[in-house]
Amino acid sequence: MPFIKILGAFGGKSKNMHLTSLQVSNNCVIDAGNLIDPLGDDIKNIDHIFISHSHLDHIVDIPFLIDDTFSARDKPLKIYGQEKNLQHLQKHILNWEIWPDFSEIPLYQSTHKAVEFIPIKLNEPMVFEEFTITAIENNHTPSSNGYIITKDDHSILFTSDTYCCDSIWEHVNSDTRISAVIIDVSFPSSFEKLAFDSKHLTPKLLQDELKKLKRDDVSIYINHLKPSFKDVVTQEIEELQLLLNNGSILHSGVSIDF
Repeated sequence: MPFIKILGAFGGKSKNMHLTSLQVSNNCVIDAGNLIDPLGDDIKNIDHIFISHSHLDHIVDIPFLIDDTFSARDKPLKIYGQEKNLQHLQKHILNWEIWPDFSEIPLYQSTHKAVEFIPIKLNEPMVFEEFTITAIENNHTPSSNGYIITKDDHSILFTSDTYCCDSIWEHVNSDTRISAVIIDVSFPSSFEKLAFDSKHLTPKLLQDELKKLKRDDVSIYINHLKPSFKDVVTQEIEELQLLLNNGSILHSGVSIDF
């Protein structure tokens, strides 16, 4: 059965609460909020990073991964994302002021540059040996997206950070290969205006979103809780019974079969 590993699952950083990152395979991750600690020496195997958007909690470990693995690499680290997100990363982080632009620095062991930026578009699958990744629309920043990961004809949908979004549920309802959804719930329901302004969900908003789900066989996993609201949001999620089909609130170190 295919699976992904959760390296980090929170929308803020606190003790034992790590930022968003999912390991798809030995050499591929989605988002880079928490790579260095959980992967350890295996960080050198990461060749592909898909970013859902350019907020700091989803990209913060990219500079350190490049730095830590530079001398051992013989091929570039490939960073995939919508063009605007790649521009943000290069303009604001890998810009020679905050951190070196490794897309301009050749590797010691080859003529390749250390980093290659690869633009992607929504709804265009990228096929690898063991899996396929497809970027899909969500509702967070103008250039953000979620991902559908498919292995062995089984799929899981990762919304990344999102507010209410009909197209997410259209994907799930129309594609029976999708057996699980990882979805953002960041704030308590009493913070509905903040959720709207920052484009995140609350438990009550997710309850309304789930009315759009026309299937009864999809597991719902929740991530991106803000650490300062963890207890109250957890209580609301449990009271509203949002964790469908043995889903759970995610944390680093767990794996999800799908």
